Amino acid sequence: MRVHQCMLVVLGLAASNCPGDELPKVFLNHFAVVVDPASFNALRSSPDVAALAKVDEIHVVAGSRNWGGFYIFGRQTYIEVFAAGAVNEMRLGDSQFNLSVEESGGVSKIAAHLRRKFGTRVYVSDTPRTTASGPIPWLKGTGISSDGPEAMSTGFLETDAGYLAAIHPGAKVEHPLSREQYESWRFLADRPFDDVVGLTAALNPADAAQLATELELVGWSVQPGGTGFVAVGPDIRLTVVRAGAREGIEQADLRLRHPVARQTVTLGAVRLLLDGDSGRFVFF
Repeated sequence: MRVHQCMLVVLGLAASNCPGDELPKVFLNHFAVVVDPASFNALRSSPDVAALAKVDEIHVVAGSRNWGGFYIFGRQTYIEVFAAGAVNEMRLGDSQFNLSVEESGGVSKIAAHLRRKFGTRVYVSDTPRTTASGPIPWLKGTGISSDGPEAMSTGFLETDAGYLAAIHPGAKVEHPLSREQYESWRFLADRPFDDVVGLTAALNPADAAQLATELELVGWSVQPGGTGFVAVGPDIRLTVVRAGAREGIEQADLRLRHPVARQTVTLGAVRLLLDGDSGRFVFF
């Protein structure tokens, strides 16, 4: 008897070959880390970091939630840094790994794929952005809910199609879901920082196994490596190692737009290492 191709299951993961059900590409959007207050102050006051990229301190109000952090903006990706104690639900060392899609309805497709493995643990949320003129639609997200605190949470995001036009009235918005369009008002092309192209995270075995499954489900290549795994998505490589004393994102690899002098900048407990056309932040 012939089995319809939409019912195929490969290696325990649901395969999608149904018309209209193709998964969108899933990109790195940004990552976040929580550092100690002294390191936070060193980052935000550093002339070396300011020379690297457009930086800003931003306070965000989104529905019932609000947070403030220090931001380092690239062409399509950005870095979000919090001071421990400044965001109630996040602890020193906590981090976030935030991915995004650039096509309408992409998050709904991602959620459907995640549900085939994780069932009712999959959430879908709509987050408004509060502005001076009132709340406006901002982000739709999905991910796997957790019963307790996570050292590194993972989410998949989709920008509302009308958000950029609402935030930048009168501006030409050709690609409203594009990361590059989103960052075009904040990115400084004359600064060296282009994008985050690699991350290293330390996770316990259970969290690592869940993340590997999530990334396989959304189309990333995932290969075992050492005591963890290596996952490759569009223009991004994630290396997961077994956690020791600390968990979370421990390093970010940067692509630079033009060469810079080799140097190491100490920013409290954080280090910025620059070498030619690449650099990295080391958080622990």
